[in-house]
Amino acid sequence: MKMDTVTEAENLLRLIKRMLLERDYDGVKMLFQSPTVFAEIEPHMAAIAMELYNEICAPTLTDDTNVDDAPLFDCVNELLKIVARYASLHPFMLELMEKIEESSSIAIFSAYLRALQVVLLRQGSAKPQAIEWCLSSVVTRIRELPLPDYLSEGYDEQQAHLLEQEQQIEQLMAHYITIDLCYEPLLKAVLQQDARAPIFRDCGLNRRNVLTCFLLQLLGKPLALLEVSNVPKRLLQPGQAHTCTPSPWRLRPELTQQNYLLARANAGKTQTYVQQVQHTLTSDITRLLGDPYYLLGLVEQRARWKRRLDAANGVYEMSSHNMFLIDDKLPLPALAMYYHALLVGQLLPATAPKIYAPLFLFESSLYLVAVLLEQPEPPLQHCGLRLNDYMLSILTEAVPQRSLDLEVHKRYCEALCKITGYSPQEPLRQLGLQVLHHYILAFEDAAKYFILKNLLETLQHDGILGYLAGMYKDLVAAALEKKAPLSDVYSGIKFRSMLLRCVCVLPQDVKSDLLLHSVSLSNALNILRYFAMADLENRTGFWHALPEIEERLLQPLGKALNFSLAHYKAYRERVRNGQSASDDELMQKQLNMLAVNISNSGMGGEGEGDGNLPDIGREEKLEVLAGSITGLESLRVLYLLASDNLEQSIARRKQATATNTTTPTAMELELEQR
Repeated sequence: MKMDTVTEAENLLRLIKRMLLERDYDGVKMLFQSPTVFAEIEPHMAAIAMELYNEICAPTLTDDTNVDDAPLFDCVNELLKIVARYASLHPFMLELMEKIEESSSIAIFSAYLRALQVVLLRQGSAKPQAIEWCLSSVVTRIRELPLPDYLSEGYDEQQAHLLEQEQQIEQLMAHYITIDLCYEPLLKAVLQQDARAPIFRDCGLNRRNVLTCFLLQLLGKPLALLEVSNVPKRLLQPGQAHTCTPSPWRLRPELTQQNYLLARANAGKTQTYVQQVQHTLTSDITRLLGDPYYLLGLVEQRARWKRRLDAANGVYEMSSHNMFLIDDKLPLPALAMYYHALLVGQLLPATAPKIYAPLFLFESSLYLVAVLLEQPEPPLQHCGLRLNDYMLSILTEAVPQRSLDLEVHKRYCEALCKITGYSPQEPLRQLGLQVLHHYILAFEDAAKYFILKNLLETLQHDGILGYLAGMYKDLVAAALEKKAPLSDVYSGIKFRSMLLRCVCVLPQDVKSDLLLHSVSLSNALNILRYFAMADLENRTGFWHALPEIEERLLQPLGKALNFSLAHYKAYRERVRNGQSASDDELMQKQLNMLAVNISNSGMGGEGEGDGNLPDIGREEKLEVLAGSITGLESLRVLYLLASDNLEQSIARRKQATATNTTTPTAMELELEQR
């Protein structure tokens, strides 16, 4: 009897091979779709499943077959799914994982992914580690897909409009949509098994948590690099396929790309493929979590209490009982993109709990914002800035100073100021400055002072230093408009310390490079002009600090201006007369900067690719000198105006004291200053 069974199984294998060789694809289809016929052959399927895979499916499912013989490819593709129902589970899993990671096209990827869908459903909730390995192979394949370089380097709005028409991105989105079609049955099975989202949940290694981490990883790179929700949406009429239809799509008729779009699109709302995939992933993750805010608490736990067992691999204490604490299973950049989609993308469900305090959400999300800002890719930095701006907008009260005890504020400020000062993307710099402004204003007065003072004492970027100094002046000015007594951070010792140590500073006394610090010096002079005219009553204590300001800033700055102007004008005359001045260190620095700009622009000519700076001609030198002299002249004009305002205000204070007259109003002071 046993021998007969083996013989019948071998005969079935030979029959299928012969039918494929004779191109009898309808006959093969009838074997598995006819209830009567299939009832006879089903007992033998387990015995020949791996032979069918090794001898028919694996050799046939290739790109060449897909192109040259599509009917054969489609028939074997369906046969592979049958094989997945009967093959030995774990050996077949290993085969599928290897094929998925090495797939050379979307057709091969989708074929093996459909088989993996069957295998995962067969596995059930047992051995979640095996499920995790299978899903990890899918993530590995996605991350290895080739992408345009500009995604990592940053792209402008015009490029963003054309992203989905790029062939490599079309292929990427085709892979994502195929993945969604694959895991949907698994998601339903998981949700049916545990209909109610647990409150005191099991965070260990189980099927639900494995699927959650898998979907979160999909929201990270490379999908995160395609974040284009800030770009106006292109119109797509209902029922109309997108212009960048990925090909080939050899799936079941009910799983075509067209039907996918119709099923996933929101009523009355048009979305790009990227937005549809983000919406689907985000919604499915939320269904698995139940409480979308749940993971925020774990983010703080990972970043704040770093009791690690293996720091190099990101393994934390008790991580065996909580897989969300392991970096490889739950990368923080991907989790940050989940909350970006939820909040900035307005995908937060109406059923989300309302009990979380805005301050908790702000502080917890700051860890994720810092992670995104520290990423090298501008699209991720942009998402971090927008997530931060959203969290600042939901605050209902001023953030208390005690919040600054969290180390994440320092890390966040360093990353934000680096982007604001040095990002090659101008929109990023502008948005960064806006977010920095909102961030500082979100705190109570004592915390505002603490942040500004620390930034002014540690930053090196002249433009940001000048901006922050002006911001402090605006805060004091707003306080002066009120008749109430000034806070101690806007008057007295702290006000004096801010001016003398952070604002009215000449870094190297008379030898300072005035052009390098022109923005901060200009702001310092304008601040002196303001307080000289707006605070005649000395509510801030400005007049007590003025003698020291004159000694530390005004007197050496006047000498430095005279010296620098004379120096640059003399050098200009030497250049006009054709004299060399290569020993002038200050001027050589300016000329080297021009040489670098010329070299980078590609105008340096031939023979300059060896790292040497191109030779700067006489006209270029004169152009640099003219700009430098103009900048110094502007600074000197401002210096003279500030000195004149100080003298006038001193005289008015003496007159007010002598005659006991009232001081001018703020409006009068502003008109006089103009």
